[in-house]
Amino acid sequence: MENFTLFGANAVVVFVMASAFFVAGRARKSEQFWTSWFLANVVIGFAILAFMFERNLPDLFLVTVPNVLLVLGLSWRWRAAREFAGRAVSPLALWGPSILFIVVCAWPWVFGSYGAVYTIVNALLTCLAVASGFEFWRDRGDGLPSRYGMVAAYGIIAASFAARVGQGLWQGSEMSRHLPDDLMLMIHLAVALLHIAATGAFALSLAYERDAVRLRRLAMHDSLTGLLNRSAFEARIRDYLATGERHDFAIVLFDLDHFKQINDTYGHAVGDDTLRACAKVFSESLRNPSIVARWGGEEFAAILTNISAADAFAVAERVRRKIRATVIMSGQHEVWVTVSAGVCHSSSGLENFDELLKRADAGLYTAKHNGRDCVQRLVA
Repeated sequence: MENFTLFGANAVVVFVMASAFFVAGRARKSEQFWTSWFLANVVIGFAILAFMFERNLPDLFLVTVPNVLLVLGLSWRWRAAREFAGRAVSPLALWGPSILFIVVCAWPWVFGSYGAVYTIVNALLTCLAVASGFEFWRDRGDGLPSRYGMVAAYGIIAASFAARVGQGLWQGSEMSRHLPDDLMLMIHLAVALLHIAATGAFALSLAYERDAVRLRRLAMHDSLTGLLNRSAFEARIRDYLATGERHDFAIVLFDLDHFKQINDTYGHAVGDDTLRACAKVFSESLRNPSIVARWGGEEFAAILTNISAADAFAVAERVRRKIRATVIMSGQHEVWVTVSAGVCHSSSGLENFDELLKRADAGLYTAKHNGRDCVQRLVA
């Protein structure tokens, strides 16, 4: 396959992917990275067209226009990668590589040597490809499979650009005023075609995967506190009880004392801040493998695993004291709140989740009846 045909194939694919990003962006206008990916592909597409017909360009444009467009297109891809991760991009960082290339090319000794221009532009493109791949790599903790595809695609094109830097350093003095039409270019265009198709597909699938994770999280977590919601907590507990291998555990129900008075006195906004502050205390005090959830209203629930009855009571008591000592700031208001808790330990001999919950709830009722701000445990 001749290089002109490979150029054409790259142009077709890059404009098709630009169309896909444009459609995705129209449906999700709050996600700016779709626009950046669209613009990046459009600019890269025009750069490819300029390279295809570079022999028809005046010498000044032949050296600068295709290369500047390609650098700018990769800069927009880097911007899209950062926007996808929620990171800011300054205008200088976006336009800087293209401006740097133009300034360097303004030096007569660079402009007069196509080999120097070739080497410099490919060095810039290598850096931009590596930077874009790194943006996806650094967030690999989310476990999304397509992220690794993006990293690989940028790694491959970065390696190809780097090889061309080597070619420029080795053969630059022998280059004419045109892009070398050789085997190296054919290999690079094949790699570029793979890169464009792969990054387009992986970008779409990565966005889908992230949305799926968000939807699962919304389905399982309370939107106000970020803790597990009731249905997710029940599912976790039932799964735990269904396993044949388990050790002693406890179920704890917490209820904020006189919470209605906080809402009535200060308003629901302060009440919401109070719930969030208490949820933070629960999360920090009851870490893995414990599971904590917002049970409903001002109630919270937790399961403490691999724990004795005495230690479960001690943990609940520690949480109670920490809640009592927490000063909750909400606007101009300082709020203090106490919590009551009921603990049911597995030493009660119960195996059914509903029965365990009833025992914990009975303990909570007893704690409320005994004056609140205390922990009550029930063991049959």
